[in-house]
This record gives sequence, structure tokens and C-alpha cells, in this order.
Amino acid sequence: MIIVGLNLAHDAGVCVVDNGRVLGLFQRERFTRVKRQSFLPAQFIRDCLGTINLSWRDVDFVAITSSQSWPLIMLDPDEFRIEHSDALADRIPLKGLDRTTMRRLIHETSRRNKLALERHAAFLQQGMAYSEYFGSDLTDRSDQSTAVPSVDWLVSPTWWRSKATAEEQRSWCAEIPNVLNHHFGYSPLVVTLDGDERPGVLVTHHLAHAASAFFTSDRDSAAIYTLDNGDGFIPALGYTGGVIAVGIGRRIAVIGPTYDYHGHFYQRIGEKLKLGHGGAAGKLMGLAPYGQPRFVTEAMLGNGSRVFGHAFSQGEKRDRFHVLEQLDESYRRRRDQVYRGMSTHPPEHDPGAYGADNIKRPDIDIAMTAQKVFEENALRSLRTLRDGLAEAKHSTSSLVLAGGTALNCPANSRIWAEGLFQEVFIPPYCDDSGLALGAALALIHDVLDVPRQPMAADRGEGAYLGLAYGSSALETALSARRDAIREETVEDAARDAAGAIAEGSIVAWYEGRSEVGPRALGHRSILADARDTAKWREVNRVKKREYWRPFAPAVLAEKASDWFAGAPTPSPFMLFNAQVRSRDLPAITHVDGSARLQTVDKSCGGIRLVLESFDALTGVPVVMNTSFNGPGEPIVETPDHALNFLTNSEIDAVYIDGRKFTRTT
Repeated sequence: MIIVGLNLAHDAGVCVVDNGRVLGLFQRERFTRVKRQSFLPAQFIRDCLGTINLSWRDVDFVAITSSQSWPLIMLDPDEFRIEHSDALADRIPLKGLDRTTMRRLIHETSRRNKLALERHAAFLQQGMAYSEYFGSDLTDRSDQSTAVPSVDWLVSPTWWRSKATAEEQRSWCAEIPNVLNHHFGYSPLVVTLDGDERPGVLVTHHLAHAASAFFTSDRDSAAIYTLDNGDGFIPALGYTGGVIAVGIGRRIAVIGPTYDYHGHFYQRIGEKLKLGHGGAAGKLMGLAPYGQPRFVTEAMLGNGSRVFGHAFSQGEKRDRFHVLEQLDESYRRRRDQVYRGMSTHPPEHDPGAYGADNIKRPDIDIAMTAQKVFEENALRSLRTLRDGLAEAKHSTSSLVLAGGTALNCPANSRIWAEGLFQEVFIPPYCDDSGLALGAALALIHDVLDVPRQPMAADRGEGAYLGLAYGSSALETALSARRDAIREETVEDAARDAAGAIAEGSIVAWYEGRSEVGPRALGHRSILADARDTAKWREVNRVKKREYWRPFAPAVLAEKASDWFAGAPTPSPFMLFNAQVRSRDLPAITHVDGSARLQTVDKSCGGIRLVLESFDALTGVPVVMNTSFNGPGEPIVETPDHALNFLTNSEIDAVYIDGRKFTRTT
């Protein structure tokens, strides 16, 4: 049984699943070179299927998802079309959704079509922050595009609209048996490519997040917590923050919304501090350790219902920055007293360096305030979930996290360290890059009841779901650059790379199938010597990043505990912070002594051999690992991308599938 999962919003992607086995997850950004690229043209869907020797006629079902409040925008509706329809619904057994209910859902989406088209018009004008993800799709093809509504949670239990106190949210867990008898979060579709119809379902955004984490966790049961930016403020489009749920075998029981606001809060602060939009949260995470949480107040702690009132939790916000109201008040009230007699900049300030304007007070203190509020509110919600599951006799030792906020490594480590759950699992594609996969797995397991397959949850290979490229792709890339690039003959590429790193070179390592998600995990990585303090600045300069942004260590899995503490191991996906035990790794040690850990096992391929060789040569089983990309770019995908980076950067060498390349000049 072939299921295709599609995410049509930003971080657009295509996932193909065969009877529970993931054949591939393809992020459109990697091919267009527009970071977090939106939308799916028909040809991209055809191409993705073709790379794994399939075509649309092989597809049995389609699962579609989107970002909250985004309509389903079709760039070429004559070729690829989505319709809310129950015409083929008999082939998809949605519990609790009879024909009458389905028709009501379809009528409701049609009624809201005007709102979707208004949203579409706003996209076309490109007057909003998300336009950075559009590329040329809408500007070049607006006359050929159309939209249908994508509305979250058209059917939901009555308690979802109640005031979300901790006591009430705990009590919701008693409804798990009832929730298991209903497929909340799905509605029927007909999906057509080149005139050929397939039955499909629309999978609600946070249900797709939940499925991407639980069904790839290899756990039989787990508590599920999802959260992201959630910046929607139109009540008719539904709540957009996140959900609490429980996974049981092949089913996901969505208990209710989190009503949490701290993902929204974190993103807005990143924007307020002029860290950009798409990369704001990641930069804020790196900036926070330079400051102190000076402006945290009790008034900021709790979910959106507690902090801002019930109407806010239902989506009634004045604007996107309403969420900063409490922080702004705390800052105005306390700033003069806090900074009296204090220097304007901390010791790390380097006037004139790229990013120097960010290392100043009060920005760094606001950043750390955001981090502290984020962590405290996440812990409050997870305590509520844990206690509610225990009271409802559904206790579980495992927690899985998803949504863009699950990229927050310090928070993840604190959640693990608090011991609310014995295990914390986060997939490498926990952000929207995993939505297509989550939608497909939700349909095949939660709805169609197909048995789950092992997903290598605790091994590095679990991230390598992209494409591999053969020697012909490399030769084609080389043929266009014969005068600019030379190949150096090496007997053992891993040993050669380790020696080059030890001697001070910055190299890129490229091999096999690409990793999916926003973190480079050894198949598309830039590597340097973690022992050399200067490499922190040097690699940031090569990548044109702010000088204060930290780097991650890759470490041999079996030796991780000798060099790092305070994080779960194995930790193959670079999603937890650890404390660095040794002073010998200054290039990956942040100002608070932390590092974003990646443990490397034998399933990771050649990067493991590089680390083994480096360890044999230096006695240190650790190298600096950062993503193989330039400023504002996605991680490289093809050999052509890799060689293009070599010719246009100061990197010393690129190793591609065991072959070494350098510049001729």
C-alpha cells in the first residue's frame, strides 16, 4: 500500500510510505534553494515519485496537511487539484465520521472558502513575513493558482472550548477511551494529478506533528506534546498553538489543545530583537546564554488562557505582538533599576564584528527572559499532562515532542533532566519539515490500521530519509567546473579528512542519502577542530553567520559520557544540550558551558569513520559539526550544490562519497 503525504505550506515536502516503511522524505527547499520553500507544483510531486521508481498510478491514498491558517494553494490546478469531497470516502474508514457528518464538514469548509481566498490574496500581495518562503511561485504564476480552505479541527470535543485550567486539562485525560472511537482531525478529500483521482484526507497540522513524532519513536505508547509559533489570531480558523495527546499502538488520541503561548512568544521576541523571521527562534536560542532572565514575572507563567484570558486562548488576539504585553510591562517597570551602573555591553561584545549589535543589554537579557519563560511554561504543561494521564490510568514512561519549538535544545534537556518521563524522544524533522511524513503515517497507521515498521528512532540512520546521488550526478557536476576544481587521490577519505581537520582545515563531508530536518547530521556537514578556539570565529566567518552563534559537537556515541553530561544518550539528532566536561573543546563550548550534542553510531556511515580516525590521531573523539550551507540557504542536497559551495567559499576541501576535491586556485 503506497501512501503519499504532502505538506503544501512553508517547509513544503513530499513523503512516500509503503506499508509503514518510509521510502523517502523530500524537502522542496533542498532543490529550489529557497530556505523553507512553500507550495508543491505538480512536477515536483511527479519528480519525487520518479526518484524512487514510482508514479501517481502506484499511489493508493494521499494525506495532505498545511500550516495553521494557510489555505491549500495549488499553483497549477489543471494538473494538480485538491477538493473537499466525500466522493471516495468509502475507501477511508474514518471513525465517527458518517456520510452526514462528512457532508457537513464539506459544507463548512465551503462556507469558509471566502476567508481562505482572502488569505490567498494576502499571500499574493507578499506583504507578510511568510513571503520569504514563496520564491517566485506566486509572482510568476499567480494567474494560474487557486486555493481551497484548510481549517484545523472542524470537529472537536466540547471540552476544547472550556477554560483551560490545569485541573480541567488533567480531567480531559479521562476522555481518552471516547477519543479513541473518533478520528478527530481528519476530513475527506479527492486529490487529482493529471486527471487521475485518488482518495485522500486532510490531516490537521498538529495531528501531523504528533504522528511524525510518535510513529517514528519506536515506542508502543507515549505521551505527546506539540507546540509551535502558533501566531494565528483569527478565531474562525481554529486554535493554532499545539496539542496534548497520547499514542497507543497504532492510534493517536488527541486529548485537547495546549493553549500554550510560549512558542508564539519566543518567535515574536526573536523578531522584536531584529533576528529575522524564519531563523529568529534559532538565533534567539544562541543569544540567550549571554544574558540573564531579569524580566521574568509570575504573570508570564502559564498557558495563554491563564496569562491573557480565555478569549486569547481561543484565537482572539489584537495582533501578532499582543503576546509580548506582559514582558513589555515588566521591562518598562524595571529597566532603569536593573541597568543602573551596569555597562552597556557584556564582555563578549566585539564592536564592528558581524552580529555585534545583538550582543548588548537589554537585548541579551530579554532573550534569556524568553528562554526562561519558554522552559517554565513547557514544564508546567508537561506536569499537567503527566498527572492527567496517571489519574486516567494511562501512565507512560515515554514522552515525544514535535512542532518547531522542539528544536529548543536547552528546554529539551531541562524537560529530560526534570524526570517527568523516563524517556524523551524528538525526531530530527520535528518542525514543519516532517509534516508530510506525519500526515502519511497518521493515515496509514491511525486510520488504515496498517502495522508500524521500525524507524531507527535511537540511531543516526533515522535521519537519512532523503536522496542519494550516484557517480553520474557527481561527474556531471564536475564537468562544469574542470578548471576550478581538482580531485586529489586519497586512499582513505575518512582518515584524510581527520588529518586535515587536525591540521586546521575546514572541510565538508558529503555522503549517501541526505538527512532531513534543519540539522546537518553527518551526511551534509561542515567539520572543523573543536579543540581550536579560533575555529568558532573562523567557521562563522566562512558561513557568514553572527560571530556569537555557537556550534555543535559530533562525538563517538560510546565515548559521549566521557566528554559531556546532562543530556540523554544516545542523542543522534542534535536536539539536546549537554554540559561540556573538558576545557579542551573551546570551539563548541558556549558561554554557559553547553553544547548541542550529536552522538554518532555505526549507522551514520562515513562520518563515524572520520571521528574514529580523529580519535586515533588526537585522542579526542569529537569534531565541530555544522550544516553544509551558506547564509540564508538550505543544506546542500546534490553534488552540484556541494561543489558550488566549494568554489564560492573559503572552505578548504569537500569530500563527496569518498572522493576529495579542492579548488585549483
